[in-house]
Amino acid sequence: MTYKNKKTLLIVIMSVLMLIFALTLSLFLYQRAYAGRILNNVFYNGVNLTGKTKSQIKTIIENDASPLLDNKIVVKSEAGKEYTAPFSQTGISPDINNTVDIAFSYGRDDQFMKMLFKLSKTVVQKEDIGLDIEFNEEEYQAYISRAQENLNMPPVDASLSIKNGEVITNTGKNGNTIDASGLKKSLTDQFFSGSETATLEIPITPVTPTLLTDNLATAKSMAEKYLSHNMTLTYNGQNYSVGTGDISSWISFGLENGKYSAWLNNSAIKNYLAKIAAKNDVPVIDKKLSATDLTHVLQEGRQGVYLNQDDTLDKIVAALNSTAAGATIAMVSMTKEPQILTVFPDEGIVPGRFPGKYIDIDVAHQLLTLFDGTNQIGQYIISSGKASTPTPVGTRTIQGHGGRAWSAPYGLYMPYFMSMGGGYGIHELPEWPNGYKEGESHLGTPVSHGCVRLGVGPAEFVYNWSPDGTPVYIHK
Repeated sequence: MTYKNKKTLLIVIMSVLMLIFALTLSLFLYQRAYAGRILNNVFYNGVNLTGKTKSQIKTIIENDASPLLDNKIVVKSEAGKEYTAPFSQTGISPDINNTVDIAFSYGRDDQFMKMLFKLSKTVVQKEDIGLDIEFNEEEYQAYISRAQENLNMPPVDASLSIKNGEVITNTGKNGNTIDASGLKKSLTDQFFSGSETATLEIPITPVTPTLLTDNLATAKSMAEKYLSHNMTLTYNGQNYSVGTGDISSWISFGLENGKYSAWLNNSAIKNYLAKIAAKNDVPVIDKKLSATDLTHVLQEGRQGVYLNQDDTLDKIVAALNSTAAGATIAMVSMTKEPQILTVFPDEGIVPGRFPGKYIDIDVAHQLLTLFDGTNQIGQYIISSGKASTPTPVGTRTIQGHGGRAWSAPYGLYMPYFMSMGGGYGIHELPEWPNGYKEGESHLGTPVSHGCVRLGVGPAEFVYNWSPDGTPVYIHK
């Protein structure tokens, strides 16, 4: 090679190197100028992102993508049923951070030569970044469950029923369930469409019933056998004709040991027999003797006579399972002997109502009687509650001795106060702070606010005679 040629080659090489250096320097300065910002020619849905920071384009993408979640998706099955929900409930959501990272990474690379190549592309080539999305699997599965509840059509099994004494076959019906295998992709496509209300047709898979008409033959034959019978029930000189309408109400249909069956419903038969029993049964009446002397009869007893429903049930079931078309069943009765009960009379002053000490208060006659078992210790005139604030009847106990107690609601003292609970007590005629004491003339008349008042003398005796826990029987 001549000197001239060598010189020319050297000039060319130097020019190329200078050009590469100049280009590299330009790209380096270009990169530095856009440090932390989006490079040239990067767009998002037609919006130029050049020179913007990550936070700026994140706001742009959020403002564009968030309203899409409010759009509605109508899922329609091939059977015509629909389910509508906003995209925000489908589990789909914009992956805004990843979309920002994709936009920011355009034109950038960790390897120097690749970075130079990518930087140079941004000068001349436009790049439009699309929205990246993600699915929350838990929310997506919940959405599918709701869609299935609204769109699936469960199959209807074949069944039997009885109408007007005839066994009717109710044919089954196929159902269907939605096929959600490609639903994610379809939801994504409709989400990007931006339509305020998007409609998506989803395929269905047919579901056949568990029970078909052929599965009912045995049960139908059994039910027809029951209905072919007629019977008469006799009891207490009366006849009860059992027709197909009655027998129809006794037959039940359903799965039994995995097979569709017909059987006699014992409870239904018992309900029928209970109506007969209600007209004929003679209830037992227990004999009641007074617990005070065990001789005085408070209530005469009576033997009970009842229809033996269990025996009749067994006979009816046997007759319906027999080959004989007709039957007459004699129903029998069973008896129940009365018990002898010892009870205290409901009202009245009765000795021995409780063992040991007790107080009997008769508000009808305004009397308080002290008993120790069957022994009467004393009897005193009282003043119980007036009509608007009556002394409650029932059994109570002495719950405490309060001495000269103060009644704040009525502003008075209650000497020899014994509490019976519930705010009620037994005490002497009340006294007011000014020294006035209620007169004995009120005794024998119900004028109190609910407590039981005693006169001077008896109140102190009853107070000292009655320990805590003493029963108090109040009656009319």
